[in-house]
Amino acid sequence: MRPCYYLSPLMLLAGLGACTGTQTKTENNNPNSTRTESTRAATLDVPLLIGHTIDQVRRSLGPPKETKDQEVGIEPTSEQMQKTNGEDWVNTFERNGLTIVVTFNARTRKVRDLVLIGSDEDQLLRAGNLSLTDPDYIILPVAHPESSQAILGVRIVARK
Repeated sequence: MRPCYYLSPLMLLAGLGACTGTQTKTENNNPNSTRTESTRAATLDVPLLIGHTIDQVRRSLGPPKETKDQEVGIEPTSEQMQKTNGEDWVNTFERNGLTIVVTFNARTRKVRDLVLIGSDEDQLLRAGNLSLTDPDYIILPVAHPESSQAILGVRIVARK
């Protein structure tokens, strides 16, 4: 018997044995794991803030950066309330390296929109755990006034 005659089939079988599918798959097609991975990468779960009152947002994000002593404070003064009817009042929050500007109606307490401040839209979407196709909200870029190619952040508005 010739050893070379058996060596070829043995090499072929060894090669096939190495390709049995025991290798781990690097890409996971499970949609639930994708949601978990994006949540892990998220700095802040912005969708949980959509549709809430400013009081609920403050409980989630902590106290705003504005103070009572500022001209435009946490809440409008009675004079400011008369002039503006409480519309479009702003609170700014810092959370996990993100700046979030929340516009709300001080009379009804309803949040109108949230803006994540930053110049990289993809990074803001990841950090905020946001999806461009979510049926609960709309994401709009906030254009930079001096450059049509740059943004100042992304605005999130509830669809309801």
